[in-house]
Amino acid sequence: MHSFPRPAIFAHRGASHDAPENTLKAFQLALQQNADGIELDVHLSADQQVVVIHDSDLNRTTNGRGRVEELSLHDLKQLDAGEGETIPTLVEVLELVGDQILLNIELKGFSSDADKLPQAVLGLTRDFGLSDRVIYSSFDPHVLMLLHRLDPAAQAGLLLPPGNLSAMIRTFFSPFVRPWSLHPHFESVTERFIRVANKNNQPVFTYTVNQPEDMRKVFRLGVSGIFTDIPLLAQKVREEFAS
Repeated sequence: MHSFPRPAIFAHRGASHDAPENTLKAFQLALQQNADGIELDVHLSADQQVVVIHDSDLNRTTNGRGRVEELSLHDLKQLDAGEGETIPTLVEVLELVGDQILLNIELKGFSSDADKLPQAVLGLTRDFGLSDRVIYSSFDPHVLMLLHRLDPAAQAGLLLPPGNLSAMIRTFFSPFVRPWSLHPHFESVTERFIRVANKNNQPVFTYTVNQPEDMRKVFRLGVSGIFTDIPLLAQKVREEFAS
């Protein structure tokens, strides 16, 4: 993995506090705000194009209806994703950010096309020569196992749900997924969590940290990075620890 500041600040779905999430506008703003990384989410369209959107359906973040996987890229591009922005393709995002910034690409699982997504995403990041700048994360262990099979060197991040399920998933699936990093909810981050991760040489990137007191807590515990909707605020809090 390309070296990163510690703790690294990833703009969650871009600078999504100030621009529509997962749009080129949000990603451009994250660059302007000097975030260390960008987190984004990907699905496949009906014609197998990698598109950047969080939900499996269109209802919440666009003026469209239905499932992402049921529409072609052409049809998806007709929709408004907020403030006149369209749903970007992963190609458009990679063209925009290049090698300026780290990327966390969340592979959305649990869909009929989930098996095809890792190969499509790996192909694009290789084409752009960005493999060493990308973490590929997912809540779906199956997707990460496919990713590892396709590219054993890929940095796979195991996303962990909040609550009691977190420890069980971490314990049960880690031997199969062999995650490079762990991505817990910030409320799950404890001294013990960090200690075990450090023992296994696994960076810990925690989501979604938007309150200053929560940022201070996880920075103090020694996380490798955070995902936040407000990267400018996170930078100010991080400066407290550097001074």
